Amino acid sequence: MLMYLNKLQKILIENNEKRLFPCIRDLITNGLSLERFSGDDRIPSRQDITQYVATWFKHIGVTSDECREWMIKYCVDMLSVISSSSKSRIRHSTKSNIKYIYKSDVTFDCRCEKNRFKASCESKCPIYKEMAIKAKESQAAAIAKPYENRVEHNTVDEVALIKPSAKDKYKDQFEKAMEVAQYHYKKWVSIKKIADLLNKSGFKSKTGKKWSYSILSGELKKLSKNVDKAEAEAEEDTI
Repeated sequence: MLMYLNKLQKILIENNEKRLFPCIRDLITNGLSLERFSGDDRIPSRQDITQYVATWFKHIGVTSDECREWMIKYCVDMLSVISSSSKSRIRHSTKSNIKYIYKSDVTFDCRCEKNRFKASCESKCPIYKEMAIKAKESQAAAIAKPYENRVEHNTVDEVALIKPSAKDKYKDQFEKAMEVAQYHYKKWVSIKKIADLLNKSGFKSKTGKKWSYSILSGELKKLSKNVDKAEAEAEEDTI
């Protein structure tokens, strides 16, 4: 595997300021270390690794031709051990995966220590902070259920004569939205990015509108004032 690492380093030298991240170095040097996975874990496939490394090549600015030239030999020789496909099939599949990655809007997303390959990860990696924020945003989006759909499919009480207001309708999901917003705001994620995340996850404002910078900023300020007031009252009670 060192042979492929050496060839890769030559490519990176020729493409100035390109970076060999710890997870990529680990995958190339050690391959997929199966002992790192438990019985309940999903074992990544050859195609998973191929697309991940190809996305990295694209991220650091290596051309699709250079990527393909290196990847085909690597996949045939090194990844065939975790694949039942023939060498010709692996070559064809590798070319297709690289073509897909370079023509799509797929971006490099390692998830840091939680990467699905359980590959080495170091905080000194040049994109660690960027990827850590991205991982938290992805995690929040995954756990945040589309509350709008839940509201629409709720059983309507036919006996009730009073139609709930917009604020009542969106109350529960609004509270959850503010929990998600607070979590990311404390992690120094920008308000604009948080608003985009809430919209993508299906959250609505108190009145059922999409989140904007001004709406979210106002709600966070209100929340901060309420917290300060509650803390002040608590201090008075203890005196």
